[in-house]
Amino acid sequence: MNAEIWKHFTTDPTTGVTLLTVEGVILYINEQSAKIFFDQPLDPGSLIGKSILEIGLPKEWANERIDLFHKMAKSGDSILLRTVWNGKQQFSWMSPIEGDEDDGRQRVLVITRRIASTEESKELLEGEHDLVNSNVIRLGELESLTPRELEVLALLGQKMSIKEIAAALFRSVKTIENHRESIGRKLKKTRGIELACIAHIAGLVVEDSTRKRLDDD
Repeated sequence: MNAEIWKHFTTDPTTGVTLLTVEGVILYINEQSAKIFFDQPLDPGSLIGKSILEIGLPKEWANERIDLFHKMAKSGDSILLRTVWNGKQQFSWMSPIEGDEDDGRQRVLVITRRIASTEESKELLEGEHDLVNSNVIRLGELESLTPRELEVLALLGQKMSIKEIAAALFRSVKTIENHRESIGRKLKKTRGIELACIAHIAGLVVEDSTRKRLDDD
């Protein structure tokens, strides 16, 4: 029964599953997890046995996670990590697992899902669990936006009017209108509903504008 549950769990097309050592060595990764982090199809088998420090992802991203793995191994507590990666909001449930009798290495199970700005994400953000917001961000198609434009886009995604955004950011209505027009030009989207949809998928919050941007190479 456990094997059957694991099979269905790891083949869920909406869920990334990764098992690692606390040092960041990948012991198992499913296809969806590889796709989430690389944003393209990738053979999961090519990543087994490699450290997340050596698979082509930014060092800041990898070191942040390894630090969290060690924190969990010491405390025994699980962590919910929120990240905006390749322009999409995702949540990773990270839980420490005791090592087996063969090597005794402590491990971490990471379950990742992309979740837009919905009631589900709101509950996750406001829950009583240990929530950590990643210090780094990869914006994908939103990379061309300035920090102020990211703030405006985040508030558009919260269905705020131009007047409400101006008040929230202590700027004039004209200034916010100019930012909105600039966002539309950069993203090639002219309708407000289109921009709100992009912000909805990205799960943007105002604080994301201050996080360290990582290159898309």
